[in-house]
Order: sequence, then C-alpha cells, then structure tokens
Amino acid sequence: MSDTLRQDIIFKILKIASDNSDLSLDEQLKLSESSTQAMFAQLMDEGASSSESDPDRERNRTKKRMKKKDRDQRKEHVGRFFLQNLIWKDIRKLDLPDCLLPVFAKSVHNTIGEENYEQISGKINRLLEFGEKKGFDYDKILDSKPGKTIAEEILTLYKNEMGSANFEKQLKNSLDETLVKNISNIESDSELDIEETVSKAYNEFKKLVTSKI
Repeated sequence: MSDTLRQDIIFKILKIASDNSDLSLDEQLKLSESSTQAMFAQLMDEGASSSESDPDRERNRTKKRMKKKDRDQRKEHVGRFFLQNLIWKDIRKLDLPDCLLPVFAKSVHNTIGEENYEQISGKINRLLEFGEKKGFDYDKILDSKPGKTIAEEILTLYKNEMGSANFEKQLKNSLDETLVKNISNIESDSELDIEETVSKAYNEFKKLVTSKI
C-alpha cells in the first residue's frame, strides 16, 4: 500500500508541475504541498504503524521458534532415554535406514500420551539439571541408575499402549513418510521397497520392545 501511495504522490506532483508551468517554482511548490498534504500524512501513518508492528511480529516469531525448539529438545530427551537405555544396541543391528531411528524416539510422545509425557519430561529435566551441577556429561546421566529407572518407566507406559488400535497405524505412517522423504539419500545395493522396509522396521521394533522386561 505504501509503495503505491508514494507513486501516487510523485505522479500528482509531476502533474501539478505540468499543468501549472506558467507559475513560478515557489508557487508550484506551495500548490504541490497543499494538494498532497493529506497523502503525505497517510504515508507517515502507514510508516509508523509498520515500524511498530514489525518488531512485534519478529518477537512473536522468535517466541514461537523458541517454544518449538524447547518442545523438540524435550521430545528428543524422552526418546533418547527410551531408546538408548533399552534397545539402542539391538535396534542398530537391524540394518534399517538411519533416518528411521528418530521416528521410534519421537513415537514415545504420541504413544504414552500428553499427561504421562509431561511427567516423564519433567523428571528428565530435573535429573539433567542435577547431573550437570555435579559435572556429569549427558551420556553419564543417561546411563545412571536414575536415568535407567526413568527409561524403564517410559518402557512400561509405552508397552501398555502398544495394543491400542491407533499405535500400528500411526507408527507405520510415520515410518512411511520418513522413508519417502529421505529415499534419495538412502544408500542401498538394490532398489528400496518402501512397504517391505516399513513392515520390517515396525515388526522388529515391536519385537524388541515387547521382549524387554
């Protein structure tokens, strides 16, 4: 809107000068000023409104990015406690595309439910804060007795929900979407069969989880 208004002001001034060539320069300036005063006022108002709203929009975007980053980090913590403490070595032996491993970690959130997830996330965050104060690195905290206890709690919640009607459908859909998205980056000796790979990944993962006590 402001760009169009600037052009309108310029064209109006040029037209005034063209239509009043018999007037002196001062007279033309006064006529142009009086004829475009309202347009300039509107342009100034738009500029002020834009300058006020731009920082607000940027702050809102920053807040949203920070909230999303925080949610993603917490999901990563919960997923890592679940996978690395319980089935990481076994799942790495399945020869699945690497892009599928984060899918299993992220599935914890949808599987155990929001309320359980928030409680587990809070426990992990408190443990991480405590461990960091003691000078422990992330892997040591993960492998600690409290870390393993939290992982076992996640496992119990996860196994309780694996029999639900939506579990298989949601996990297979996530595996399928991830494979399709990353298929061009997957190294394979033969052409990758997406349906077969999804089925194998789901069945082997389920077998590993259910075998854990």
